[in-house]
Amino acid sequence: MKVTLLLILIALVSYALGALNSPVLISRFVFHEDLTRQGSRRATYANFVKVHGGNWGYACVAVDVLKGAIAVLAGGLLMMIVGDSYVTVGKLFAGFCLTLGSVYPIHHQFRGSKGVVAAMTAMWLADWRIGLVATAAFVIVVAFSQYVSLAGMAAPVLGAVTAWLCVPKEELKGLAGTLVLLMALTVIWRHRGNISRILSKKEPRVKWGGVRPAPERRDRRDRF
Repeated sequence: MKVTLLLILIALVSYALGALNSPVLISRFVFHEDLTRQGSRRATYANFVKVHGGNWGYACVAVDVLKGAIAVLAGGLLMMIVGDSYVTVGKLFAGFCLTLGSVYPIHHQFRGSKGVVAAMTAMWLADWRIGLVATAAFVIVVAFSQYVSLAGMAAPVLGAVTAWLCVPKEELKGLAGTLVLLMALTVIWRHRGNISRILSKKEPRVKWGGVRPAPERRDRRDRF
């Protein structure tokens, strides 16, 4: 019963923090504009940068990392009540709920970000090895494919494999890995439009110093 109540509390707090969309909030309180009525009308980093410029995009990422850190660390602390060995699982469960809130915020008609920052924050704070492998996967995929969206999907998948290998308590390995895999599946599902554009070679590629449009045309949809 105690564990169930703790999980419910973690889920509610993490989802609520994830649902606080930083591009929308900064656009509203700093620029006094409704981001969902600007540009592509999406509550994503890409639309925010298109509307307000790249420098403010870093502020969005910083805010998302901060609220993600609060959610994940709180999840670990609450599960410490059950036992120290459950801290990592508590952090990853909080990370999964955080990612859900980021991708499907209830007060934005369930249309939010792509969830990559939330998932990456959770993996780093749950176990630095999971975060390191996920980040390395992201960098390598971007370097070789030049698709940021593909890198955002690959990172949590490799993170899930690492979680299955690195969580110290044997009976919790599968649970930890499954939680990261659920994060990965959420991120991948949110990127299904990007997957279609990658397969049709219409997804823009990135390069150092800018974005290279797709060969056929410049695609205006959000990439991350």
